[in-house]
Amino acid sequence: MLTPPQRSQLPRILDPRRLANQGVILAGQVALAHCERLQEAVLEVSEPIDVSLTFEIAEQGRKVVRGQASTTVMMACQRCLEPIASPVKASIQLGIVWSEDEAKALSKDLDPWIVDGEEADISVMVEDELLLALPFVTYHPEGQCHVVIPSAMGEETSDGGKENPFSILEQLKNSGSDN
Repeated sequence: MLTPPQRSQLPRILDPRRLANQGVILAGQVALAHCERLQEAVLEVSEPIDVSLTFEIAEQGRKVVRGQASTTVMMACQRCLEPIASPVKASIQLGIVWSEDEAKALSKDLDPWIVDGEEADISVMVEDELLLALPFVTYHPEGQCHVVIPSAMGEETSDGGKENPFSILEQLKNSGSDN
């Protein structure tokens, strides 16, 4: 029986400028233990964080990193609050810069990765990109939620008719005119 190849663990700390000068391509996984903010933002990170990155020198001698990061997370459905699996895929296109001033000079297709020293924490960069790629809200497909929340509008009354949600306002209005 064949076993699938194991993805290697990417180094946490590296020199992105040197990697760009050498045209290095990295593929592997980022340790989940180094992505605490991502773990706090979701119910669970249910799959390893797979990453592929290409470090290169682009136009005008800019050092860049391009690639993608992906995983699957469990988030709360906003209808029933039960867990729902949500694949997350981040497209990475970053210009490696020293400062905010250099970041302002980047072309519009690149976001800045400010690396003020020689080395940088790749897990922080990948985690930032995955956090930005998280869906704003998640829902189970229609009809698959485990809890049905009754509609506030149009609930049945005991006499079989529809309750008017504004009836309380009518009562307040009438009680005010009695004075």
